[in-house]
Amino acid sequence: MRKKSLFALFLVAIIVHMAVLPIHACGDKALRIGRGIRFQRTSHPLAVLICFPSNLIRASQLQAFLKNVGHKPYSVETADRASTALRSGQYDVIFTDIASAASLQEQISASASKVVLVPVVSEETKTEVAAAQKQYKCFVRNPHSANRYLDAIDQALTSKVHLLPKKA
Repeated sequence: MRKKSLFALFLVAIIVHMAVLPIHACGDKALRIGRGIRFQRTSHPLAVLICFPSNLIRASQLQAFLKNVGHKPYSVETADRASTALRSGQYDVIFTDIASAASLQEQISASASKVVLVPVVSEETKTEVAAAQKQYKCFVRNPHSANRYLDAIDQALTSKVHLLPKKA
C-alpha cells in the first residue's frame, strides 16, 4: 500500500513538473495569452535605410531597435542624404515619414534597385491613411509600436518577392 502511494505521489510530481517546464517554440511566433510574440533575432538581416527629417529621436530609436533585432539599419537626416545613400548603397527597405515619401518614391522609380518604400503615418487622419493605402504597398500606422515596423518589413519582403523577375 505504501509503495503504491509513493508511486502515485512520484507520478503526480513528474506530471506537475512537466506542466511547468518552459515550452520552446519553433518558428517566428509563440502563442502567449491569445497574441503572438516575436523572437528578438532575425535569420535574414536586411539593409534598412531610415529617413525621418522631422523626428531624429524616432530615427535613432528605430535604428537601435532594428540593430538589436538583427537588421542592418542606416540613418540619414535629410531626404537629400537619403537620395545619396540610395545611389551609393544597396537597401532592401526605406522607412520615411509620409511627407518625404513622394520625393523618395520618384528617386526609387528612377533607380534600378528594388527598394521597398515604407512611409510612416504619424497623425493617422482618415484621409492620410486612405492616401497611404492607395499609393504604397505597405506603411506603418502606429509609429510608437516597434512591432509595427517588423510587420511592415514582413509586408515589404512579401511585396519584394513579387518584384523579382520571373524565371523562364
